[in-house]
Order: sequence, then structure tokens, then C-alpha cells
Amino acid sequence: PVYVLTGLIAGNFFSQTTTYAMNTLIWGGSRLRRIYLPRSIFAVSSIGNGLVNLALSLVPLVVLMLFLGHQLYATWWFLPIATLLWAMFALGVALFLSTLAIFFADVVEMWGVTVQAWFFLTPVMYPKEILPERFIWYMNVNPAHNLLELFRVPLYLGHLPGPNTIAAAVTEAVVALVVGWWVFTSKSNQIAYRV
Repeated sequence: PVYVLTGLIAGNFFSQTTTYAMNTLIWGGSRLRRIYLPRSIFAVSSIGNGLVNLALSLVPLVVLMLFLGHQLYATWWFLPIATLLWAMFALGVALFLSTLAIFFADVVEMWGVTVQAWFFLTPVMYPKEILPERFIWYMNVNPAHNLLELFRVPLYLGHLPGPNTIAAAVTEAVVALVVGWWVFTSKSNQIAYRV
């Protein structure tokens, strides 16, 4: 239960924030025509909302861990770093998807299906060790896997992730944020006219 819950907390944070960012920009975008707001405020606010939900989700996790006799490790101090990288990655994806959603309304529904499939292709509810050897390579190219390990390993196993996992997660978070921000800002002048 602890293994699954740590994965669900991280996975739900990503899924909820990216979906919420698109929906708030589309449904709240009419405010952009009436008053000046930084166009990225919708995506940034969705990350803030997701961080509050994530923090509240840690309460039942701690209760469950104590109830099951699972040790609370000192490596919980690493959680803010893992959360920051998750937030950077989610913000980059949210900005990119929000830009697409403004031009193609079906992106919101397509993302719901895509993120659900991605959820099952990432070891959120199952250990990666049960996968056949021929599919292990996939975990190295799945950005959600490295970020999930960054979140789960300190909480569940009580040690820090390996340097390769940390380096991969930092790279994925920075690349996602830079690409998402660049795409969003390059189209920001058109966004106010399309919402």
C-alpha cells in the first residue's frame, strides 16, 4: 500500500496540474481580454494548487505508514527537491499543452486519455522488476519514471536515488520547462485572441 500510494500521489500531482492548467486557460481566458494578466498565470496557479494538494496527500501517507509499521526515514528531507523537479516538469508540460489546447480544443480530451495510458506505462502501481527484460529500456526513456523514482525512493526505501536518476530527472525537468515556456511565450500574443 505504501509503494502504491507514493506513486499515486506523484502521478496524480502531474495529471491534475497539467489538466487543470489547460482547463483554466480555456475557461478563464476571457479575463485576458478584459484585464491584463500574465498569460502564464493559469499554468503557474495550477502548479500552486497541485502543490497544496500534494502536501495534503502526504498526511494520509504518513498515517498509513505509521499504521502499517513502515519506517519514516530521514531521507524525507529530499522530498522538496523531488517535488520541485516534478513541479518544473509539470509546468513545462502544462505550458506546452495549454498552447496546443488554445489552437486545438480536442487536446484537453486527448490528454486525458494519453496521461491515463502513460500512468499505466509507468511503474506507479507495480514494481518495474516485474517487467520482462526486453521492456526495461523503456523506463530509461520514460521521463515520468525518473521523476517518480526521485519522489518514491526516499519515502519508501529510505535512501537517495542514484546519481544517474537524479541527473536524468533534472535534465527532463529543465528541458520540459524551457521548451514549454518557449512555446507558450512565442504564441502568447495569439492566445488572448483565441480564448
